Amino acid sequence: MRKIYFYLLITALLAGRQVYAQHLDIEVWGEGNALFTGYCRTPGVVGCDLGRLTDVLHLPVGTLPIEAVTGKLIFLADFQDLPGGDFRTKNPGFQSIQHALLPNELLSYRAVGNLKYWDAGLGIWKDAPPEVQISLFGGLEASADVLSDFLKCAGQLICFSDGSFGVDGSTVFTGEGIQGKPELVVDITDNNGILHTHLSFFLENRLGEPGGPHGAYGVEMQLISNARFFPSEPFLIVFNAGLEEEQFAAALLALTGEPSGVDPPPQPIIPVSIPGDVDLDGDVDRIDVALILLAAQNSDPLKPSNAAFDIDGDGVITRNDASVAKDVCSLRLCNIPIEAPATALNVAAVFDSSTGILNLNDIQVGNQHYRAQLQLQDDHLLVLKGVQEDRPRYAVPAHYHIESGTVEIASVYIHGKNYKAILSNVGNSRFRVDHLEELNADLIQR
Repeated sequence: MRKIYFYLLITALLAGRQVYAQHLDIEVWGEGNALFTGYCRTPGVVGCDLGRLTDVLHLPVGTLPIEAVTGKLIFLADFQDLPGGDFRTKNPGFQSIQHALLPNELLSYRAVGNLKYWDAGLGIWKDAPPEVQISLFGGLEASADVLSDFLKCAGQLICFSDGSFGVDGSTVFTGEGIQGKPELVVDITDNNGILHTHLSFFLENRLGEPGGPHGAYGVEMQLISNARFFPSEPFLIVFNAGLEEEQFAAALLALTGEPSGVDPPPQPIIPVSIPGDVDLDGDVDRIDVALILLAAQNSDPLKPSNAAFDIDGDGVITRNDASVAKDVCSLRLCNIPIEAPATALNVAAVFDSSTGILNLNDIQVGNQHYRAQLQLQDDHLLVLKGVQEDRPRYAVPAHYHIESGTVEIASVYIHGKNYKAILSNVGNSRFRVDHLEELNADLIQR
C-alpha cells in the first residue's frame, strides 16, 4: 500500500510540465580530503527549491529519490525543459555555496557505467539500445590552446591563453559504456569557494542527430577535485524523454522502491546576476563566454530571451560580445593571474599537520600518473596508506624513480609555505624524508 501511495506522490510531482520542469541542482562540498554531493536547497535559487519540491510530493522535508539497491542519489531532469528542442537540457547544474569548497578549487566530473533505458512497454530498466546515446557538452579539456605552465597559470592545471577561449570537450554515454572524454573540468570556484555551472545534455542517435526513443534514461557520474584525494560517491541523473507522467513515475519507482530521506545542510543564497552573466549563475565565467560565442557562431537573432548576450549593445550577437565577457570574467579559467596565491591548490603535494597525512594529488611513475596518501609515523618516516591510478592534473607533479626508489617533490605545501622534498623508499611501503628545503629560503634542518 505504501508503494502505491509513493507512486501516486511521484505522479503528483509530474502532474504538469510547469511543475515537472523543476529540478534540483547537484550540491558539492568538501570535508577534509574528500568530496561530497547532495541535493541543493539554497533558498530562492532556481534548482535549489527543496521545500517546494517536497511540498509537491507531500513528503517530509529532505525526502528525495535514492536508488534502493545502491543508495545512490537520483537527480531528475527533463529533455523538454530547455528552449531549442525536445532532446536537450542544461539540468541539473553543479553548485557550491560560500566556503563549501576551497578558493580556486578545480572541479571535474568522471562519467562511469553504461547508459540505462527504461522500456515503458516492458516495464524494466536495461542498457540503452545501440542506436541512441546521450552527449554531455561544456566540460573543458586541456589542449594546445590552453596554458598549463605552473607560473603562467598560478599552478593550476589549465587556464585560458590570451588569444583563446579554451576547448570544450564532450562525453558520450552509450549502452556499451563511455565514449569520448570520460573526465572533463566542470569549473573552478571563485575566491569564496562558490561555483554554479550548467553543462548541456543532448539525446541523440549515433550520428549525433537530435532524437531517440521515448522513455527514461539514466547516466552515472562522480565528481573529483584537484585538491582532494577522494572523489564523491557516484550518483545518477534520470531524464524523461517524452514519457507520460505516470510512466516516468513508474520508472523512478522501479529504482527507488520505498522513499528514502536525506537532510542536506542549510545553504546561503548564491550571488545575484551581474552584466555578462548570461547563464544567471552569479558570475561571469567561461560558460558565459562559450554560450555567447556559440550564439554568435550560429548567428542567433537578438530577442527578449537572449538580450543579455548583446553585451556591447550594438543590437547583434557577435564575437565581440564574447570578448567583452572574457575581459570581465571573474574566474581564473578566464583570466591569467599575475601572481600565484599561496594556497594548497597551487601544488601537487599537500601535508596536513593536524592528521599527519601527506597527499600526493599527482605523482608520476614513468608515463603513468597516480594519487597517493602517506601517513607520518615520526619526524622522518612516512607509510604509504593508499594509491590509485589517475591522469595528469598538475604542471609540476611529484616524481617516483623506480630505479633509485626516490620520490622527488618539487613543491609540497606545509603551514602556508612551500618546500622541496626528497623521500627514499626503505621497504615495507615506508618512505624516509632525506631532504626538506623551504623554497626561496635557507635549508631547513630536521
